[in-house]
Amino acid sequence: MSAQALNIMLVDLFRSDEALARYQQDPDAVAADYGLSAEERERLKAEMGWLYTHGVHPYILVQFAFAVRYDMGTYLKQLQEATGQISLESSVSS
Repeated sequence: MSAQALNIMLVDLFRSDEALARYQQDPDAVAADYGLSAEERERLKAEMGWLYTHGVHPYILVQFAFAVRYDMGTYLKQLQEATGQISLESSVSS
């Protein structure tokens, strides 16, 4: 696993509409071009918390999430779960 490769790829995606369009058409092929493992390619699709805890910079991660129109509620929940934090909703209802 290379956090550096993940960070570079994600920056490239949110800086270039062309790169983002290629990623949206075939995410596995684009990720493979950056040397990402099969596990990393799968986690890119749905596990923002895992990406965060495995070295993706928080600024880069949120920009990627915006670029691919990832649901921000899901994004925050996944980061909270991955880091062991609880949401304000959970603490208020307890």
